[in-house]
This record gives sequence, C-alpha cells and structure tokens, in this order.
Amino acid sequence: MNEIIKKFSISDIRLKKWVALDIIKFIAVVIMVFVHIHLVLVTDTYRFSNTTDFYYQITSNLMFVGLFVFLLPMTAGAILRMNFGERLVHGKLKNYKINWIISMAVFIALLGFLMNWLTWGVDYIFAWNVLQLVALSFIVITLLLRLFSIRALFLASIFSIFMAEPLRNFLGGFDSSYLAGVFVGNNSHQMFWPFFPWFGVVGLGFLIAHYYLKYKDSVRFRVSLIILGIFLIDIAIFRDEISPYLDPGFAWGSNLFQPKIGWILAVVGLFCFLVGFCNTFLNKIHLKKYGIINSYSKGILWIYIVQMFVSCKIAVFFKDFFPLCFLSWSYFILLMCMLLLSWLVGALSIKFLQAKQLRITLRKIKL
Repeated sequence: MNEIIKKFSISDIRLKKWVALDIIKFIAVVIMVFVHIHLVLVTDTYRFSNTTDFYYQITSNLMFVGLFVFLLPMTAGAILRMNFGERLVHGKLKNYKINWIISMAVFIALLGFLMNWLTWGVDYIFAWNVLQLVALSFIVITLLLRLFSIRALFLASIFSIFMAEPLRNFLGGFDSSYLAGVFVGNNSHQMFWPFFPWFGVVGLGFLIAHYYLKYKDSVRFRVSLIILGIFLIDIAIFRDEISPYLDPGFAWGSNLFQPKIGWILAVVGLFCFLVGFCNTFLNKIHLKKYGIINSYSKGILWIYIVQMFVSCKIAVFFKDFFPLCFLSWSYFILLMCMLLLSWLVGALSIKFLQAKQLRITLRKIKL
C-alpha cells in the first residue's frame, strides 16, 4: 500500500510578519512592566495611605499612561486574526478545527489561574484576569466566525462596549456571583477584565488586523486609521474620561476595569493611531531575531506571567532593604532588572517555543 504521511508544522500557525504590530506589542509590554513595578513599589499592597502623598499625586496625574497597557487585549485579537490566515473566506472561518482554539484557550486560562496562585496566593486562584478574558474571547470569536460572519463579530464587539454599563447596572444585585463578575465585573478586588466591555476591545483588534490584510495595508487604510484614532481619543478628552480616577483604596479598582465609555474609545483610538503611524513610518524596520523588540513582542505571554510573579515578590525585598528616601534608586534598579528579565524571557521563548518546527509523520507498516 502507498505510504500515508501526515505533516503538522508549527509554522502553519505562526504569525505573518507585521512589524508595526510587533512594535505596538513592544511598547505595551514595556509600559506594562513599568506600571507594575511602579505600583508595587509606591503602594502598600496596591493601596495608598495618603492621597496628598507625592507618589499618589504623580500616579494620579499619569493615569492616562495606562492606555498603553490596555492595548494588550487588542493586540491579542490582532494576533488571533493573523493566526487564522487564509482560513477566513468571505468573512467566515473555513477548514479550521474549533477543538484547537478551545485547547489553546483552556491552556491560556489555566496559565492565568496558575499565575494568580503563585503571585497572590490560594485565595486569588480564580481571580479573573486578562488571560482568562483573552481565552474566553478567542472561543467566542471563533464561534461567531464559524456560525455567522465577520459582521456578527463587529456587532458583538460594539454591543459589548456600549452595553457594558447598562448590563452592569442590571446585574448589580448579583455582586456575589462569580459568573456575573466574569461578565460585568464587581468590587471584590478579584474580578478584573470583565467580558463586557473588554471582549469588544479584543474583537476590534481582530477586525483591524482583518482589514489590514484585506486592504493590503494601503495608504487609504493607514490614513483612515490615523484619523479614526485621533477622533476617538478626542472624544475621550472631550468627555474628560481619558484619565480614570485613581482609587487610593485599591489601585486596580473598578475605575480602570469597569470604565466609562471614553476610556474604552481612547484605548481603541490609540491602537488605531499606532497601527496607522507604525505602518507608515516604522514598518520597514528589520527586527533581529533575539533583539529587544522581537523578544518582547513574541514572548508577550511568558513575559506577562513571569514579571507579574517576580515584580510582586521582589518588590517586598526592595522596600525592606532600601529606606524610603532611596526609593528612587530601588525603583530604577528594579525597573532595569525587570526589563532585562523580560528580554531574556522573550528571547528564550523564541528559541525554545517558536524557532522549532514540529513534524509528525505517520507511516503504515506492512506486516
């Protein structure tokens, strides 16, 4: 009988080269590391004891910097679209096994729960964080594209963003419900990144990547994104919602993760602007395989997990070892260490998880 060979290559699910997206992910990760280091050093378990304190004032005035951190779910949506490649035909997902996306989503969610446990202890294992949001969003996006079309994803994304506040008000009496917290959030200090409105951000990231491929990164596409981005950011500024209130009782409070609509529009607008700008001026940059931009971009998942754990644990040592008057020195040292560690984690993830090809060959043996 003829030899039957079945091949599977990881390269089939690798990202297509999109330097602009790599640069945006790099920026988001650097700011994420900076924000996490800043908060663990200047707060007492994410709490400010005095709102007149210098560190509270400077943090409050720089809340808009958090926009860059909130780009992460949008980049996740864009990554998913690039992974689908040519399987998205006429707005519908074809020849794609949903079992694969479910397996990947479960893996990502479990990593998130493991990170919660290692970082904050057993009481926070089931805290709902960005990895759980991305995992759930990936499954929902895949189902929408298999059962309906790209238009359904657009409508679902818009619905998720604009209906978040009404749904939150409607489900406000179910604060003790874990499921309600997953969908609209609550004030338990454990339910971050609720499905409404953040699924919409993931979905719009997917859609922007989709039209980047569809219109072949045309000049009109770039200009349209830049104009749209500036328009959405202007709306947030006009509504005075581009810089959320910093809750001294808990820095990661509901003002960030259950925000006003202006904050969401500013996140989407910033992503649109950066895609258009980077595609125009930075897309020709050659990224070295283990360079800082490529390592931060490709290793974004593992960097997030490692830096969350390490920054929280090592900050305790730094605050005990350095007096308050030397906080600036410990701040600088810890930030540099975490940035270097993040580069190392990203480079190792490329070397051991992405630079390899897996090939499985099945042969029927004659007996």
